[in-house]
Amino acid sequence: MIKTLTNTTSSQVDKEMMSLRESGGALTLSRVLSLVIVTPASEMEEPIRAAVQASHEHPCRVLVLVLDAEANEDGLDAEIRVGHDAGAGEVVILHARGQVTTSIDTLITPLLLPDAPIVTWWPNNPPSAPAQDLVGRLSQRRITDSQSCPDPADVMKRLRRGYQEGDSDFSWTRLTNWRGLLASAFDVPPRQTPKLVEVTGNPRNPSVILMSSWLETRLGCEVRVIDASEEVNGLKAVRILRADGDIVLTRENYTQLAMQLPGSQKPQLVSLPRRSLFECLSEELRRLDPDVVYGEVIRHAFEEIADPAEYARNKPAPTVKVFADADELAAQSAKSIVDRLAAAISERGVGHLVLTGGSVGTKVALALPEAARAAGLPLEKLHLWWGDERFVKHSSEDRNDRAVSGLLDAEGLRPEHIHRMPASGSGMSPADAAAWYAQQLALWGGDAQFHTRGMPFFDVVLLGVGPDAHVASLFPKHEAQSECSHPVIPVHDSPKPPPTRVSLSYSVLNSSRSVMLLVAGAEKAEAVANSQCDPEPWLYPASSVRGVQETTWYLDEAAASQLP
Repeated sequence: MIKTLTNTTSSQVDKEMMSLRESGGALTLSRVLSLVIVTPASEMEEPIRAAVQASHEHPCRVLVLVLDAEANEDGLDAEIRVGHDAGAGEVVILHARGQVTTSIDTLITPLLLPDAPIVTWWPNNPPSAPAQDLVGRLSQRRITDSQSCPDPADVMKRLRRGYQEGDSDFSWTRLTNWRGLLASAFDVPPRQTPKLVEVTGNPRNPSVILMSSWLETRLGCEVRVIDASEEVNGLKAVRILRADGDIVLTRENYTQLAMQLPGSQKPQLVSLPRRSLFECLSEELRRLDPDVVYGEVIRHAFEEIADPAEYARNKPAPTVKVFADADELAAQSAKSIVDRLAAAISERGVGHLVLTGGSVGTKVALALPEAARAAGLPLEKLHLWWGDERFVKHSSEDRNDRAVSGLLDAEGLRPEHIHRMPASGSGMSPADAAAWYAQQLALWGGDAQFHTRGMPFFDVVLLGVGPDAHVASLFPKHEAQSECSHPVIPVHDSPKPPPTRVSLSYSVLNSSRSVMLLVAGAEKAEAVANSQCDPEPWLYPASSVRGVQETTWYLDEAAASQLP
């Protein structure tokens, strides 16, 4: 049975489900978990089929989230499937449009089974940090499938940088039977330490990467990857070279492996069909505790960017422009910002600008509407973001967004393109607010870039600089600035009041085509001079944000007074 609801709410969906259960006699007492699937509408049917099939082994409520943040209208449509169409569970497909997508956690919360584990699955295009995703934060397990993405190796690398316990990937699940065979073959006496291991396949296939890393961590010897990408897309063979003979597993066809053991005359054929989506999902649902081995393997496979300075290195050197005073600085920088945004909109159809607080940042923001009008900039194509925000009430004068209402009220700006950070009265904790803002960035296309050096999402990032050389809410010698695995971070015990803030991290601030640092006043001259160095985030945060195409310091004469 399928029931469709148009322009509905979560509570109405819940009531309709109760009605269907009562009329059809279905029960939810046997459901063991809630499975949330986040997928585009065009690719949802295959994951739903796999989930329905898996529900016979793991009875569950399946919630499918289809998000369209760019829709012209706001609303929620739902499709409820029960009985034959939902296997041994229930399937609810939620189509969220426009501003409804900004609160997807509250959208699904009323529909989750009470006191039951939550598993979130991204069949394609997963967030780089699933544990910080709004839905991922609710979940005990978070499942991705990097192999389904256009560039699987890059996705896997980003997943490693955002990894937290509870994450898993189907590229690892597909190796379960391979790993079992290798372990049993290796244990055949006499056990000897291997001299070398060879893994044959596509070097950029996640399963090949994870298999190589697993063997390296478990056997403690060199693992060599042999490129067979012209022959296969995935894993072709594993050879463990030992003094008493080699152990060789080779994929013969879609259903069989050939296994050669030391001393055997010819390989033995082993039935090992390639695993279906259902089989991978069903295995993941059997265990809801963290997969510790996967965590060790993915961390070993890719280096961690532990030094925030890495995001700023190997970019064009900063340049300096000096103006007579703050007013001239604001007027000229506003024109430069508009020029860059106009080029972005012309090339890509959209412009993304990150605003900053402070007196100079406010002057520049308030000068933008006039500069935009003069240049004919289509403001309806512009998105406004913030580099940081004070975590205070929305009505507080301390808020960065309160100071630039003259820009936010400009004719042409679309309200849904003004991306304010949450306030303390929003019902969110600082960590929740950071996760929510990261979700908004992801919904509008910014996610992959924030975990990859040299990939811009923003067109212009504006930054003020404090007398201590801080930018956004990244302060010198403050532990929060070292967090790069999350795009947006909560900041506690800020040395500058108010003490609690939300800030973009270095990885995100460095994901811009153009970075403009706006500084006026003699009290900041020393910080400006000290920041004209190689990236040194711990001491001089302002030195460690660089644009992919350009970085420019816009200074008044007082702020530039200590430059050589």
